[in-house]
Amino acid sequence: MPATVAAAIPPAPAGWTDLADLALAADVVLIGTIRSVDRLGRRDAPGVPEGQLRALVEVDLSAVLKAPGLLPARAAWLWQGLAPRKRLPFAKSEPVIVFAHILEGGGNPEVQALSLVSPHGQQPWSAAAEAEVRAILEQALAPGNAARMVTAVSDAAHNEGAIAGESESQFFLATDTGRPITLVVRRSSGQPPQILAATGDLVDRAAPIEQHTLIWRALACGMPAALPPQLAATDGLARDYATARTAIGRCGRLLTPPG
Repeated sequence: MPATVAAAIPPAPAGWTDLADLALAADVVLIGTIRSVDRLGRRDAPGVPEGQLRALVEVDLSAVLKAPGLLPARAAWLWQGLAPRKRLPFAKSEPVIVFAHILEGGGNPEVQALSLVSPHGQQPWSAAAEAEVRAILEQALAPGNAARMVTAVSDAAHNEGAIAGESESQFFLATDTGRPITLVVRRSSGQPPQILAATGDLVDRAAPIEQHTLIWRALACGMPAALPPQLAATDGLARDYATARTAIGRCGRLLTPPG
């Protein structure tokens, strides 16, 4: 039987950042229609907290967006979460989009056993959610755009231009993959500041940051709120970092990320 992940809250539609978190963490991303839902009693699901239910969910696959290999036409996993009035928040014949890991075995070669990547790994399907996940996975495969998350500001430099009002700050950002990101803030007299990012070694290839991209997620969700004190002591750096942080905006994460 597939393993379960206990949920603290009922399923809720995920935002863009949540979908990116789930898609990048999963070995398998699939779309399917719920074939059956079997609620497990206390004897088969010991230790389930009061107010929660555990169920074995089986789906007929309609699309596989990400997988390490071929999958059979059906998949199953254990879901656990809050169930107001002891009713599951989903039912047979509903479409879902699922973010999971492969489980070995399962007893039935016609049904792939899965484990959800998090309590939110089973999401209601919508055409918009599917399109966003497909775009996220395509970005993750693009050269030089591997998934990463900013973890710290390693260093920074600020240069005043030859003309009054011109300047450039560069912030060298460490990431969880070891592949750095350089954040650039350029100012020209009478123009709004440019906020750019470079994912390679060439800062002159820095490009504007588009919302709902993996580079935006890395910055919005990972950049510290403020510079380290030794860098913040430089007025130009402190000003430009605050400008960039505001321009990049909030992370938009609604759900606890996997792992």
